[in-house]
Amino acid sequence: MPRISEHVGIERKPKLGGGGPGKIPHRHGYGGGDDGDHDQPDDFVSPKDRLRRYRIGMAAAIVAFSTFFIGIAVSYTLRLGVTHWDEDLGKSVRDAHPLALPYIRLFINSFILIISSITLDLARRGLLAKSEFAVMGIAPPRFKTELPWLGITVVLGVAFLIGQIMVWNILRHQGIYFNSNTRSGFFYMLTGAHAVHLAGGLLVLLWALAASSVRMRFESRQIAVEVTAWYWHFMGILWIFIFGLLHFSRG
Repeated sequence: MPRISEHVGIERKPKLGGGGPGKIPHRHGYGGGDDGDHDQPDDFVSPKDRLRRYRIGMAAAIVAFSTFFIGIAVSYTLRLGVTHWDEDLGKSVRDAHPLALPYIRLFINSFILIISSITLDLARRGLLAKSEFAVMGIAPPRFKTELPWLGITVVLGVAFLIGQIMVWNILRHQGIYFNSNTRSGFFYMLTGAHAVHLAGGLLVLLWALAASSVRMRFESRQIAVEVTAWYWHFMGILWIFIFGLLHFSRG
């Protein structure tokens, strides 16, 4: 909102005689050059500054999420060594029992998530190409901008979540539930927390996908994809870490 000056300068003619000329009130714009920024809103932030702020916020969020999952992983590792006295066997036994993981389904889910990171990066590059070529006033390559990479990423993200639900159903059909033993409990906890966080990123991608239909500003859509790409790649790396942890501690 443009500023409105509280003092309005009124030009007065200097008095002649009677002790010299009177004082001439200072008028806005006199006494030096004007920088020309009076019509610019104070709260204006360029897309580049917005992107930098969102990236800083996302970096802080990634650090917080990493701390959260590392805490669960450390707790899981420590719990694997916990034992209790079994009166029937007459000896101490571990609370954590071996866990048969559905590897085929887990490998398929991992492959889907890796491919989704690639398609999201292609979507990010496509939006960047649109903005760069628009500045130059020429049409960007069709391969970079016309293939629906963002839509493909959303489909792959949904497929990953459905695949995770299938993994949980496989374990339940085997009679393995959250409170069955230490390994099963942490399996559900780690994979469930990862799925919830991934679903949050998927919602942002859905918003970016629908932004073009509701005529959202192109800069806002581009920033959403740029920042979410960081988060999505982090989710992929985090999944590899979780998968490796569960594999090497399965029994």
